[in-house]
Amino acid sequence: MKSLKFNSNWSVSITETPELNCIEPDDVVIDVGVCGICGTDVGIISGDYSVAVEGVTLGHETSGIVSKIGSGVTLFKPGDRVVVNPTYSCGVCRMCNIGNPNHCEAKAGTEAGVSYDGAFATQYRSKQKFLLKLHDSVSLQAASLTEPLSCTITGVDKLGITSTDLRACVVGAGPMGMLYLWVLYNKGVNAFLVENNPSRKTFARDILPPQCKMYTAIEDAIDAEYGANDTQLDLVVDTTGQLTEQVFNMLAPGGKLLNVALKESRASIDVQRIADKSLTIVGSIDSLNNSFERAYTMIEKGLVPAQALVSHELDFDDYVNAFKLVGCDLQNSRMAPVQVPCCKVLLRIADFK
Repeated sequence: MKSLKFNSNWSVSITETPELNCIEPDDVVIDVGVCGICGTDVGIISGDYSVAVEGVTLGHETSGIVSKIGSGVTLFKPGDRVVVNPTYSCGVCRMCNIGNPNHCEAKAGTEAGVSYDGAFATQYRSKQKFLLKLHDSVSLQAASLTEPLSCTITGVDKLGITSTDLRACVVGAGPMGMLYLWVLYNKGVNAFLVENNPSRKTFARDILPPQCKMYTAIEDAIDAEYGANDTQLDLVVDTTGQLTEQVFNMLAPGGKLLNVALKESRASIDVQRIADKSLTIVGSIDSLNNSFERAYTMIEKGLVPAQALVSHELDFDDYVNAFKLVGCDLQNSRMAPVQVPCCKVLLRIADFK
């Protein structure tokens, strides 16, 4: 079978690897249909997020068709269409027992696309407890957004939203920014969007939640929404990691800043102001509290336009161009601004329906 291997920073290649089989009774082998390119994959390749084991198969946002099942599998059969939850947890360690299974103490060697062979491959091996069967109405493409949506739901959970009358902002119109807008909208919060990349703005324009407005700069947004002399925001979700200092100083008393960017950067903030103004700074990138199941339900019910957020689907062998679409230029070993209207980019591993 074919697998997209991470060799070292800026070096990835499709490699022939042995076909997968079930090893343990609860194993399930999936023939991969599609797998989405995530910011984690880009960070691994560029070196901005140096967490992956060299030689690992990348990819974790995936759906496909069950091809093999272990002797103890009772919930699935070959031919079932499934979406994969790539976040392993043992369920018995201290981290799992205190509600942080995303930081499971047995995580080493289990993290898809990081320390465990991921889903940019012909096949992926999972456990039956980490799979959900797809409804006939849900495409493999839409289902592949379940994992990033589940991370979004977790982030919104952490914000503990108790009022819908919030001055809310989402920074960045990439896949995570768009998903945050929609999850907040489903919570009754009408956030505005800030994006300065023309290509991102072009794609996002027609897929915004109702009444959502988009601006090029946060200063423009504040002026248009509240007036030039009023800069207080109750909630900011920064998917870029670039505006921490600026938006921190814009937070109203009780305001919350959620950072979901996996980019190495430093910010200087007034610690006294955190206590004095009852501010909250939150980080979140994982799935928690059944958010994966809740994410799939939102997709099945059409509460989030998952299919519409898929801007491109390229053949597996065309992975270089697929990564270039999201600004990861493998040929020149550099990051570059997104040049064409896009959002979620998928690699098509097989032509399943």
